Amino acid sequence: MKKIFKSLLLVFVFAFVLVGVTGCGDKGLVGSWKHGSFVYTFNEDKTGDYSFGSAKMKFKYEDDGKKVKITYDGNTTGSTYEYKIDGKKLIIKDSFGKDVEYTKK
Repeated sequence: MKKIFKSLLLVFVFAFVLVGVTGCGDKGLVGSWKHGSFVYTFNEDKTGDYSFGSAKMKFKYEDDGKKVKITYDGNTTGSTYEYKIDGKKLIIKDSFGKDVEYTKK
């Protein structure tokens, strides 16, 4: 019985550490990403804005870790883009199929 208790305790400690470590990782898209004068800002509440020069467009987004669907305010349909994050680089496949690299600010 004591051996089973120790094994269960070890499993719970491992699970607790695993949850703690993965919970402290990066937040995916959340933050600001810059490419030249273009900046995407993704907020934790699934809203954001896209700015270029002095213009700014607000949006809502859905993210599954591989694709992001962005729906700009005033539009009823959104656009979906494949993306990947490599360290401080966000690589979005634009509507022409070209990879566009943004850097985390």
